[in-house]
Amino acid sequence: MAKRAGVLNVDRWLDTVTPRQFDEWVAFDKLEPDEMVRQRDILTRGLVCLANSWGADLKMSDIDVHYEEPNPEEVSPAELERRMKERY
Repeated sequence: MAKRAGVLNVDRWLDTVTPRQFDEWVAFDKLEPDEMVRQRDILTRGLVCLANSWGADLKMSDIDVHYEEPNPEEVSPAELERRMKERY
């Protein structure tokens, strides 16, 4: 994240950002991943699909040690509205 912010010294960068700013950077990184991370994900998914089409039984986590299965949170519309109002 520090690299994307244009800072070479990560410790110095961490000393200058507030916890809220850091949370915003984490959220931004999830929505707009680094281009190299994005390319790695695309290539990994392609490799898994290709291998599975040939009869292998691979999962993303078999190829990419950094891969985490998405675990979407179930949120009611009322709760989502409450969170949005609280945030904005």
